[in-house]
Amino acid sequence: MKKAIPHIVYFLLFAVHLYSIAEDLSTLRMLTKPLICVILIAYVWSATGLKTTFQKLIAAGLFFGWLGDIFLMLPNKFLFGLAAFLIGHILYVIAFILQTSAFALSRDKLYILVAGFLAVYSYYFYTILAPSLGVEKYPVIAYIIVIALMGFFSYTRKQQTNTSSFLLIFLGALLFIISDSILAANKFVAYIANSGLMIMCTYMLAQYAITLGSVLDNQKDKQTSYTNARRNISHR
Repeated sequence: MKKAIPHIVYFLLFAVHLYSIAEDLSTLRMLTKPLICVILIAYVWSATGLKTTFQKLIAAGLFFGWLGDIFLMLPNKFLFGLAAFLIGHILYVIAFILQTSAFALSRDKLYILVAGFLAVYSYYFYTILAPSLGVEKYPVIAYIIVIALMGFFSYTRKQQTNTSSFLLIFLGALLFIISDSILAANKFVAYIANSGLMIMCTYMLAQYAITLGSVLDNQKDKQTSYTNARRNISHR
């Protein structure tokens, strides 16, 4: 039961925050939003002790997510929020690269499909945003590139961790892309009904999945996965 407490607390916050958006309760929304990443940082810290570089990078990424959440609540601070999340995604990218093996990746050709999909989607989405960007053009381009890289490298760690950790973090990365796509389309292209609920629902699930995936990451399972990958290759 003790292990379930952080998850129960987080999803209670999840429900209250979405309620604050649905009912347009701005004070409650501003009180609950900064707690999203605080709870997740406390969880990954208490569950792992931040013993590995990977977990430290995830916690640091969550910290910049916390900064981004605060900036995006303030008037005229969109670029500050964008910069904070950009740094957070870069930290996630570095963490995922640390768990990427070029040897194992060379035998998993699905990464080419993932890279192709993310590249095509990123370019297509940029063409939709471009006419409305103005002075925010280059920061948005940088953000699109980095979050696409985050999605890609969340896949490349596939052979270096256990299945639960891989799937959670890969899912979290995809949800992050969906969340930011809705946010950008709503801000720069056209109003999207219930966009606030969709953005925060996907965002909170994304950060939770990435955090839980980092907690479930296990060195022994990573080594087993790597050994199995080498064994499978030697039998081909």
